[in-house]
Amino acid sequence: MFGRKKYRKDLPAINITKKEVKGIFGQKKLVPRSKKEQRELKRKLMEQYPDRYFIDDLREANSIDPLDWIDRIEAINALFFD
Repeated sequence: MFGRKKYRKDLPAINITKKEVKGIFGQKKLVPRSKKEQRELKRKLMEQYPDRYFIDDLREANSIDPLDWIDRIEAINALFFD
């Protein structure tokens, strides 16, 4: 009832950190999105997919940090080995 919104764990997260652009000789390559572009895209996608997580660099409530697993390992190591 009160508190944060629950997100569905069974749906895959949407990655908005990189975009595909046309490179030299017609090749496609991935380049990082700016934080402004990520916010705009995330706002549009939240209207379509309100219960999804997003992989981005914004560190917001429904964001997944791509390197979050490193923080969890360091926390476990600190708990057991310090």
